[in-house]
Amino acid sequence: MDTELINFFYPQSICIVGASTKEKSIGYELLNSIKSYGFTGKIYPVNPNAEEVLGYKCFKKINDIEEKIDLAIIVVPKQFVEDSIDSLLTKKVKSILLITAGFKETGKEGEALESKILQKVKDAGARLVGPNCMGVINTLEGTRLNATFVAEKPECGTTGFLSQSGAIGAAVLNSLRETNIKFAHFISVGNKADVNENDILHFWQNDSNIKILTFYLESFVNGMEFVVPFIKGEITKPTIVLKAGKTVSGMRAASSHTGALSSKDQVVDAVLNQFGIIRVENLSELFNTAKGFENFPIPRGNRVAIITNAGGPAVLAVDSLEKEGLVLSQFSEVTKNKLREIVPNEGSIENPVDMLPAATASVYKSVAEIVLNDENVDALISIFVQPIMVEPFEVTESVYSIKSNKPILQVDMPLPEFWQQYRKLSSKHLPIFKNPEEPAKVIANMLFYQNSKIRLERNRNEYLNILCKKDKNIFSLPSGFLPLNIIQDLCGYYGLPLVKQLIIKPKEITELKNVNYPIVLKGINKNIIHKSEFNAVKLNIKDKSELLIKAKEIEESFNKYNSEVEEFLIQPQINVKYEVLIGGYRDPSFGPIIMFGSGGKYVEIICDTAIKSAFLSGEDLDDMINSTAIGKILMGVRGEPTCNINELKKIIKSSAELIVENKDILEFDINPLIIDLDNNFHAVDIRIKSK
Repeated sequence: MDTELINFFYPQSICIVGASTKEKSIGYELLNSIKSYGFTGKIYPVNPNAEEVLGYKCFKKINDIEEKIDLAIIVVPKQFVEDSIDSLLTKKVKSILLITAGFKETGKEGEALESKILQKVKDAGARLVGPNCMGVINTLEGTRLNATFVAEKPECGTTGFLSQSGAIGAAVLNSLRETNIKFAHFISVGNKADVNENDILHFWQNDSNIKILTFYLESFVNGMEFVVPFIKGEITKPTIVLKAGKTVSGMRAASSHTGALSSKDQVVDAVLNQFGIIRVENLSELFNTAKGFENFPIPRGNRVAIITNAGGPAVLAVDSLEKEGLVLSQFSEVTKNKLREIVPNEGSIENPVDMLPAATASVYKSVAEIVLNDENVDALISIFVQPIMVEPFEVTESVYSIKSNKPILQVDMPLPEFWQQYRKLSSKHLPIFKNPEEPAKVIANMLFYQNSKIRLERNRNEYLNILCKKDKNIFSLPSGFLPLNIIQDLCGYYGLPLVKQLIIKPKEITELKNVNYPIVLKGINKNIIHKSEFNAVKLNIKDKSELLIKAKEIEESFNKYNSEVEEFLIQPQINVKYEVLIGGYRDPSFGPIIMFGSGGKYVEIICDTAIKSAFLSGEDLDDMINSTAIGKILMGVRGEPTCNINELKKIIKSSAELIVENKDILEFDINPLIIDLDNNFHAVDIRIKSK
């Protein structure tokens, strides 16, 4: 592992630049946290105006420290940061944690200073966490480091948690006693000037103390660098991402259908899902899922049993199962007969099993064991709502005392005093969920991880073959929207079914000869996406006189919008059965993206599309087609014959190769790709934009 990164989590000596004797100051509280949490290494506070701080000898300046410094933590005001870093680099310190704020997040002046400092750090071969962050934590006994200014004392677990936001990190730490979140490492990366999620991803994968990787991110420094290790099989541990900023649209102005239909968040969602990275909706799901991996076996399948003493919460749990793609187990007759001996007649032996409010701890345990022994059950959710006559602690402990290779997730809805009792007295301290909808999310996320790992392994060779082509430029392309002759060359090379067509200047239309009618006439201006909005598409033109009339109408329509027809495009009339869209664009973070869905002029209204990374496997192609309404129609519905799905896959795959193998292509649209009455494919409108 990277020695500089190791020292952020496993230092044997720490220098606190800006340690303070003033209570409530960051320099005081951070040092107090380090001391009170029981750091096992040496501590060197630096403050020119103090002899000692919290019992530690204080140094006037950094150069007075003769011993080796593994980790330096800077909390001085911004105006002293650069000099402090200069001194640390002179002493060959390689790991610097800059908590001080006031840099890139404040504007151009702060950004310039941050860049200047970062260059010094890089030139010295050092690493920097921050600035504008809240520190690091290592709960493991060999280190016991809490280098933050949060008062809570986290318990040791096996999860690594990275937060881009200091405030979110603080909120999580402040809620530890309420949420029972445990972790091995915590790091706040702030502005991510140097160390970022991509560094920590690899570091935690290679650290045997970390079993689950969790991230709160507001941006990806380089999305491609984040996902490629999963594609290559370098990251194998469960990785859970909470990505904020969902409503922020794409980072550039869209000049294609694909760009208009794809928000930044959709790209994040699609790419993480494609490569087996769990994306969650909120902090609760983030840590519930981490608790699931940390404490329970991964279920073998999606069949879930529910036992309960109250109907309403069980209904909510069932709704959540269906939403997450899980199913209620169908009990065997043997299981039902055993349940009849325990469950009151007024209750229910069907799934969910309703034991009624009087169900005791022994009843819960017996019913749970019977259900878990059913081969049709992959996981169990136990729901307890506290009545006056049954104590929740005994119920919870009895259910968690069961030994099973299937996950048992408990939902408790007790009186408030139960939680403190459970924290103090529980023999296992396994997690308890507070809402009946939560376990389904956890089970679904665990299954997604397991299934994705198998799927990635199955498709790895396909992915690796594509990855090696991502930095190529097979064609040398001019900047801007490509002319027809180059589009024809690209379509010929990649086997895209570009319809026969002729492009002429408006003044040449009167001289046009040897045309096979009926035809379609389209007015072209490179700045116009939606030709139909300009009344620029004329169908089924039967002769020369009609052609001239329609051309005049298109020119007049363009003039109304203070635009002009640059060229006319003439194509054969095709009898349309279906219209689909295939598009792609180069995301600034995640690289080449491919889209498939319903096409035609209503494409943005219908919004029936699927997107993925253009690193497509055969399974990804199936997913794209099957996840859209038009894809299901093309597969054949209500007795209609299927279209040539293999040919469609070939066209989508070739389109993905087009943008992967030509890194200068920014975006392209094939809209519509027409499927005619004989199930032949015709690309009648292709736009490609290059850098």
